[in-house]
Amino acid sequence: MNPGHAAMLADLRRAARPTSTGQRDNDSYGGSGRPLYNVAAPVRRAIVRRWLAERRSMPPKAVLAVIESLFEGQSHEEKTLAAILLASHPKVRLGVRPGDVERWLSRLNGWAEIDSLCQSVFTAPEMLADWPGWSGLIERLSGDANINKRRAALVLLTAPVHYSDDGRFRDLALATIERLKAEREILITKAVSWLLRSMAARHHDAVTGYVDANAGSLPAIAVRETRTKLRTGTKSGRSQRG
Repeated sequence: MNPGHAAMLADLRRAARPTSTGQRDNDSYGGSGRPLYNVAAPVRRAIVRRWLAERRSMPPKAVLAVIESLFEGQSHEEKTLAAILLASHPKVRLGVRPGDVERWLSRLNGWAEIDSLCQSVFTAPEMLADWPGWSGLIERLSGDANINKRRAALVLLTAPVHYSDDGRFRDLALATIERLKAEREILITKAVSWLLRSMAARHHDAVTGYVDANAGSLPAIAVRETRTKLRTGTKSGRSQRG
């Protein structure tokens, strides 16, 4: 175990909260089935901030070694700490390649772990800097036998299509949705809805046309939530202030 990993694991153990007898992270959101310290996400983020503040001079390569070790960890929190650390360190992400992400995804399971790595960690400019690599990764993930990786293919695009006008993200998102729209497992149907809704602001006309043309084959929840988002600007249809 990397020493940096060991230090954060000690912090996790100190912050651990009691759980019900035999509880593991098997709720409908986490679903990883791993040992659980029951440490809330804000506490995990605080652990990472404190760890980084105490190691400002640590080279990115050394931080990346800690991330690698955390992704190999046994608990749900160790793996999500790796993703939080990666999201907090742009210089480290400069050394990350799509193949690294693909390898890390093989060590993750369940909504929370997949989303921790794939939601808003990698920016649109970072992905465009190696577009063949990232687009190739997403295409491979969308055809993988592992449903967690298929979800990852969708979630990786939710931030780029929301923040970037680049048509390459839009086109890849729609192609990925087209490939996965027939699936009815909730890990996929909710991610399809999420990705379509993420596109609604910057790619309104493209999303409207796609949903109208494919309403009969898309998951019903994706059609309903996306049309509400297109019409009202929110997922629920309620005003954001409300």
